[in-house]
Amino acid sequence: MGCLESIFGLIFGFIGLVLGLVGAVIAIVLVIVLAIVGLVVALVVGLVLGILFIALLPLLLPILLLIWIF
Repeated sequence: MGCLESIFGLIFGFIGLVLGLVGAVIAIVLVIVLAIVGLVVALVVGLVLGILFIALLPLLLPILLLIWIF
């Protein structure tokens, strides 16, 4: 009986090892993908806000000057 249990322990231990490695790989890939997506989103948002700021600068300039003077 002890031999059978040790074989089952080996099999289930190996399955656990494989599942742990697969989980680690999935986690690493997920982190890399989310980092790239976050970078792209930040770039796009920054670009849009920059374009909006440059486009609205002639309208905002008098207001900003008034605020700065007072």
